[in-house]
Amino acid sequence: MSGARMSAMRHLFLAIMLAFIGGHASLSQQVAIPAFSKLKANYMGYAHHGGDYHHYQLIKAVGVDSNLLLQDDTSALRLSATLNKIGGAHSLGKEPIRLSKFGHDSVPGNNGLQYIYHPIAYGPYLADKYGYPTVTKLHEMDPLDTKKNFWGKQGILRVITYTDNQNLPKGHVALWDCNHFHQAPDWIAKHNLVTVEFWESPDSFCNNMPPMPQLPADYPKLEDILPPNRRAGKRRHHRHMHWEEIFVENFIKKLMTKSS
Repeated sequence: MSGARMSAMRHLFLAIMLAFIGGHASLSQQVAIPAFSKLKANYMGYAHHGGDYHHYQLIKAVGVDSNLLLQDDTSALRLSATLNKIGGAHSLGKEPIRLSKFGHDSVPGNNGLQYIYHPIAYGPYLADKYGYPTVTKLHEMDPLDTKKNFWGKQGILRVITYTDNQNLPKGHVALWDCNHFHQAPDWIAKHNLVTVEFWESPDSFCNNMPPMPQLPADYPKLEDILPPNRRAGKRRHHRHMHWEEIFVENFIKKLMTKSS
């Protein structure tokens, strides 16, 4: 494991430990994950991925203080809105949620309910409320190898990535619908991952879906065909994606076409 990834793991474990020390009590009695049909029906999806909400539209609809929110990630806010809309035992309630080193991880919306906006905090929150994830997978280079763990299932999926910014972990949380993210970006294909965590819904059902694509025996491994002279070099930006992310995305598209 690289030094950068080890550093990211240390930060990740620190964030999780902070969730359970300092007098933090259990958020609630554990309950079952909501039915996926309810999660899907109430999800406020990304406008560029089949949903109805751009970031600013989501913030306005929920009515939270945008000064406290993350500028480039509303995945936690979207899941919070989903759980609050389902309500009952799944509502985040009206008391502030404190799970990480940030001091507080939720903000009130216009309905008085709390909304978690730090994706890093969602791991401890989901584990405390719904139990430990059914899958925790370390990822090396191959996104298909990661997806095989929850291919053909439905539920809530959280990914932790590491970044070049002080090697700090960054999280995303969304709905996984059998073989794709529901109305959200594919964070598995576009990032170097540290962990992937999956909570399966009780009504998980993926009938008549295509089998998971398989790499041909003679197909080169992804890490073997990445240009060696670019791995340690400075990243080049193409619009909003790094060249490595474009490379991985194109690699997967070609593989999917070859397997169909």
